[in-house]
Amino acid sequence: MNFYSNLMLLATVQLLCYVSVLEAYSNGSLLEACATMTPVHETFEPSTESCLYETRPSQLTVVQGGSISIDLRNISSYSFRGYMTMAFDASKPDDAGPIGTFGMPTDGQLLSCPGGVNNTITHKDNNSIKRNVTAIWTAPADFVGSVIFKTTFVRGLSEYWVKVPSAGGNVTVFAESTTSSSTTPSPTTTTSLPPCGAASSLSRSWIWGVILLIPVMSRHA
Repeated sequence: MNFYSNLMLLATVQLLCYVSVLEAYSNGSLLEACATMTPVHETFEPSTESCLYETRPSQLTVVQGGSISIDLRNISSYSFRGYMTMAFDASKPDDAGPIGTFGMPTDGQLLSCPGGVNNTITHKDNNSIKRNVTAIWTAPADFVGSVIFKTTFVRGLSEYWVKVPSAGGNVTVFAESTTSSSTTPSPTTTTSLPPCGAASSLSRSWIWGVILLIPVMSRHA
């Protein structure tokens, strides 16, 4: 009896540890995760294998203050349970913090990491399996440059990937031109010329006059 009791107790403790570890990262309430984007899996290291998932922007250019959608999706037969996504200025270290704002993801919640509001998306329910999560990201109105999205994907307690760069390349945020350059075509002067090889009537009269004078000049010579 003691053997089965101890076995059940051990299984219960392991289950509670598993749930508490995932829950600590799943609800997005721990702001310390903002700094490293690493889940609180103290006894496990991030996977060094190729990531089974990707973050893909809908387009690679956007105007200041404009919006694009991003998709978190599996590129294998395995689903994921947890995630955290941020957008960073590619010219600065990640310590500078995420930029831009997100709209509510299709499966998750918004998180305001230090330095901004709604600048991070993360999962809310770690019990649901996920194959595709979509969210709208809006670029800062005062930013011009290259943006890279990074996502931490969690498949389970012992298997997760930290800060996986977005697939397809960085997103370029450019300034929208508010002035349209209008050019007025300069007037052109056209000169009417006779058809190629044709002489004007005045030129023909002068030529015939010279020809008629040749015999007269010869007699007087």
